[in-house]
Amino acid sequence: MENSLRSVLAITAEWSRRGLFLLFILLISFNLPAQDGGEEPGTEPSLSEKQLRRFNELFFMAEKEKNLGNLQEAREIYEQLYRITTMNATVCYELGRIHAEEGNRDDALFYAERAVELDPDNKWFKIMLASIYREFGMAEKEVAIFHQLSEQVPENPDYRYELAIAYLNAEKPEKAIEELNKLEEIIGINEMITDQKKQIYLDMGDLKGAAREIEKLIEAFPRELDYYGTLGQMYQVNGHEDKAYEIYQKMLEIAPNDPRPHLDLAEYYRQKGEMQKSMVHLKQAMASPYLDIDKKIPVLLSLYAASENDSSLRKEAFIMLEDVIRTNPTDPKAYAVYGDYLTREGESREALKAYKKAVSLEGGNKFEIWEQILLLEIQQEMYDSLAVDGPKAVDLFPNQPVPYFFAGVGLNMVKNYDDAIYYLDEGLNYVIGNPRLKEQFYTQLADIYHKLALHSKSDSYFDKALAVNGSNPTALNNYAYYLSVRGENLDKALNMTEKSNRLMPNNPTFMDTWAWVLYQRGDYEKALEKMEEVIKLGGDELGEVMEHYGDILLKNNQKQKALDAYQKARALGGTSEDIDAKIQKLSTP
Repeated sequence: MENSLRSVLAITAEWSRRGLFLLFILLISFNLPAQDGGEEPGTEPSLSEKQLRRFNELFFMAEKEKNLGNLQEAREIYEQLYRITTMNATVCYELGRIHAEEGNRDDALFYAERAVELDPDNKWFKIMLASIYREFGMAEKEVAIFHQLSEQVPENPDYRYELAIAYLNAEKPEKAIEELNKLEEIIGINEMITDQKKQIYLDMGDLKGAAREIEKLIEAFPRELDYYGTLGQMYQVNGHEDKAYEIYQKMLEIAPNDPRPHLDLAEYYRQKGEMQKSMVHLKQAMASPYLDIDKKIPVLLSLYAASENDSSLRKEAFIMLEDVIRTNPTDPKAYAVYGDYLTREGESREALKAYKKAVSLEGGNKFEIWEQILLLEIQQEMYDSLAVDGPKAVDLFPNQPVPYFFAGVGLNMVKNYDDAIYYLDEGLNYVIGNPRLKEQFYTQLADIYHKLALHSKSDSYFDKALAVNGSNPTALNNYAYYLSVRGENLDKALNMTEKSNRLMPNNPTFMDTWAWVLYQRGDYEKALEKMEEVIKLGGDELGEVMEHYGDILLKNNQKQKALDAYQKARALGGTSEDIDAKIQKLSTP
């Protein structure tokens, strides 16, 4: 079980970091053998003046390496010191600590136990030894050390707490509770101690014991609602619904306007399947200005999933959202969640307003929100906005590749090709481990270079995109079409358009490309067969397709049908500049 107080290892590490050289000099002097020529039984011979000088030099070198974080170098120097004298407790302590950090169980235990043997009254050495016992699962020995420390310094509550944790590690929960009770007598009723005892009782299957501990806390702090809530939730989780309900009603008596009992009752009724009553309490809680928004947001997120297929629940969720925004008008999280709900409902324009409100507020410039803004703008074909917001997002998140891509798309669509190329080229530097995104960057650059009539560059980026994913139907189609328009590499164009149509059959745009490649190759009959299929699939609603249809009909000597196709193409729009000339030529006798 994890220790809730500051861990022993952290205490020793902090002490070691803060230790002054003076302290270590004192420790050395206390632990070095006497220099008066007399020797205690079992000790090593006294160090000569030369050995002592060398010892001090090495010790300061070891301390320097340790403080720099070079543990291996420090350990090697401490080992030299230990070879000079095995009687220095501080050297043993440092070696024990370093070996423990390196996971060397036997060496850590040897040196830590040696340090305590040499200086049995040093509490830091004992703490370090206990921490090593804990680290390596030697619970009984850990208990013995903390028992000594708690007897040695009875006024220190930390040792008593650590002794309780040691008993838990030794699977003696009753002894742990006994020590926690002693600790409680020293420092009084304490939430952390109560929580620890409560958990022990629950782990033992003693619900009454756990409840008794919380009741003691309530008696000490009768106006603290959280303690009532803990007790009620514990009863509810363990199937004592009547007792839980009594607690929640008591909470309402104490603080009828507090949102916490309403949240608990909302969950109580939800688990009972009484959704109407649950929503009444949930709305009261969510409308409260006293409920922190960080507690409201998880509720709204859970409702997002729960209301997916429940229109009445979605309606209630929107009411709560409005209350949350009313009571938290300057918190960006409220508008961000509102935007998520609106996006799901297909209210893209309103969702965009909510997200933009979120990023306009302090703390609202989050990447996830900006990503939603850019996605909605591209989905809604709001390219003017995308060309502005994409670069804004790049400035805010310069290491994220996605804003560069959206900036490039927006600027491409508003015909600012130079800036579009700049953002796409820059963004490629940040595309790491995402081939799908890199592919999109390449196809976008290929499209821009085609528009600039830089065909070799356009082709090279299409080749790069297809090297990443040779089954990208859009890249295959566009590359094939651009080649056909130029009348170049028509065999390659034919292979690509056939593949794109296999990958995405019955797509009128892709089939139009296929027909046009055949036309450019001079396969007019086959081109007409394909174009007839395009018309059946709804291609007759596209001006460019109808113009192609007219061209193909004309090559098949169907002049009247070609004229009809050209006239329809002109009415639809999206044709070449030659459409009027084509119509006039066929209309002239």
